[in-house]
Amino acid sequence: MQYNSPFVKILETIANMLIVSFFWIIFSIPIVTIVPSTAALYHTTNKVIFGPGRGNGVFKCFWDTFRENLKKGLLLSLIIVVALAFIAEGLWTGYQLFRVNVFGMLYMILGVLITIAIVPAMTYVPVMLSRFDAPVSTIIRLALYFSLKKPLMNVLSIVLIGFFALCLELFPLSIMITPALYADFLRPFMEKSLKKFIEENVDMGESEEDDEGSDDSDSGDGSSVAGEDEKEEE
Repeated sequence: MQYNSPFVKILETIANMLIVSFFWIIFSIPIVTIVPSTAALYHTTNKVIFGPGRGNGVFKCFWDTFRENLKKGLLLSLIIVVALAFIAEGLWTGYQLFRVNVFGMLYMILGVLITIAIVPAMTYVPVMLSRFDAPVSTIIRLALYFSLKKPLMNVLSIVLIGFFALCLELFPLSIMITPALYADFLRPFMEKSLKKFIEENVDMGESEEDDEGSDDSDSGDGSSVAGEDEKEEE
């Protein structure tokens, strides 16, 4: 059997997807590590399994990314868990008050609108963390920006999560590959949006520097999130 044949490459890809999904499950068990674990899942799937780093070590890439993002990821995980708890409590309270009076109905509608606005942004947090070397506040702003800017991406992400959740209910063992499948389905659309965002911000920064000349050497810092602070690809 030729080791560079398409069949062998397919088997290698499936094996790597199983491996990275297993790591994601193990590293997500503490719950508060789910954001850095998901960031490592996305980065490894995008760069090693299907990207330019194909053939490199899956575990090394996953572990390096997880370790690099652990500190910020823990805080982001806690923020998301607390936010979800408040949203769930608010929706439950709204449901209880929904039929009582008009204020209960308005409360429920407000809760649903907040959920629609905030929850999709949470799916962007690990991706932003894996791509940008930025403060936690900037990661959150970027996630909110993409969530509001790309409503179709929100729909795709929710549909994928719902589909894979159904797969897990019907076939529990599918959890051994669904995390990597989710990252793989999402990454082409996400990377296209990220590339466009980075190019636009870098161009904007260069234009500002041209207009202001060399008197102000910091004039291009506004694009640092998309330019200088973008993490180097492995």
